[in-house]
Amino acid sequence: MSRTATIGIDLGTSSAKVLALSADDTVLAVGSGGFPTRAEEAGQAEQDQRDWMDAIAAAAQSVARGLGDISVTGIGLTGQMPTLVCHTRSGEAVPAITWRDGRADAGVARHLDEAARADMYRRTGMPIDGRYLAPMLRHHFAGRLADIARIMSAKDAICHALTGQYVTDPSTAAGYGVYGLDAGAWDSDLLAFWGIDPAILPRIDSADAVAGTLLPAAATQLGLAAGIPVTVGAADSVCAALAVAGCAEGTVCVGWGSSTVILDAVPAIRLDPERRYLVTPHALPGWFGREMDLVATGTGHQWLRETMGWAEGELETLASRSPPGARGLLFAPYLGDGEQGALWNPDLRGVIHGLSLRHRREDIARAFLEGTVYEIRRCSEVLGQSGQVDRVVLAGHPASSRFTLHLLADILRRPVAPVRDVSAAAYGAALLARQSPGDRGRPIAAGPAAFPGPQAGIYEALYDRYRATFPALAAAAPGGG
Repeated sequence: MSRTATIGIDLGTSSAKVLALSADDTVLAVGSGGFPTRAEEAGQAEQDQRDWMDAIAAAAQSVARGLGDISVTGIGLTGQMPTLVCHTRSGEAVPAITWRDGRADAGVARHLDEAARADMYRRTGMPIDGRYLAPMLRHHFAGRLADIARIMSAKDAICHALTGQYVTDPSTAAGYGVYGLDAGAWDSDLLAFWGIDPAILPRIDSADAVAGTLLPAAATQLGLAAGIPVTVGAADSVCAALAVAGCAEGTVCVGWGSSTVILDAVPAIRLDPERRYLVTPHALPGWFGREMDLVATGTGHQWLRETMGWAEGELETLASRSPPGARGLLFAPYLGDGEQGALWNPDLRGVIHGLSLRHRREDIARAFLEGTVYEIRRCSEVLGQSGQVDRVVLAGHPASSRFTLHLLADILRRPVAPVRDVSAAAYGAALLARQSPGDRGRPIAAGPAAFPGPQAGIYEALYDRYRATFPALAAAAPGGG
């Protein structure tokens, strides 16, 4: 076994994951630590950066103990985004405003007309709403911009805590809402539009560049040696896609976590005329990801399970006992105060349609999973309109469920291959921390694929019924208008 390893740190939506990866692609140790979210008012989702570091430290110390005398040659970073972190001139600690916070949505909708939305998408590749850093800053700190010394996304804030450097990468910069995709730099016109001083932004470097070295105080906190090179890293979506598929055109990565990211890789900027997906720089130079995000799939799964009092894994077991179509029950899974995906509408809410006394809990379970996969199909169909979709790779906890895997294959009508249940984003961050460029694109070996079965034909009609039942949702204006 190799005696060296790189470490990937993934600051997720509700927990931090740390993974050590050997030079021969063996996962040597993993650790995790959770942290709370403050949600005391409608749309609020704030977190404390100190909680982030405590969670990372607990996870990293666990990993360090598991490594023994194996040498760590690099640390890579990834994290939830877009999440706004502000450093103030006064030194006041302010909460981080996460991507789940929807309080800026209505104000941004009033501030942007259709022409502005179209221009911003052309410049940035982003269908801008109130969950990007620039509009977040305008909404939450409009009266105190003079006190803002720096703004960062969550991953960049962790980089600063570990190295003292203010730096971001192109994929994370895209989440600021002011990154020019063609130029690969901050867009001066958009900075002026949102009233942002470019001096408060981090510099931009490549995802595999070394941001700095691990500071002594941070090293002590993490249980690692000081001086380890820390790589700039990339957005969690592209890190996960790098881990499960590398950069391969025709493969769609489905990362099913708190949210679900549907992302493929293309070798050139390819915008959508209807702005149904965002275009982000990928983790490797020369590649771009076409990305669609379902806001509350994993969190919706947890909510339903806890609300119904179901044990871990029971939702899938119950769903398997209900027939395709859940005896006529439909579940639109828009449980996160709005939806993105192919719809981009902050006003969407979850719907259980057709409920009657004849339905049982297994029908509700199946309808929820079917509704989630219908939305994944809606996204994959949009990607297929301007690019090939040959296969799907599934990462996240559902990849270990044969029922969910076959449900995806039947509804998507594509082979679906699972990757083992590790933090794909942390794995991708560890790949980016490797010293050799040739070693940064080796994906996790996928397991045996599930192929469409006899129920695939049944699901064609059921999928059509799902879309027809919610015609206003299917026609929702892109960009959250």
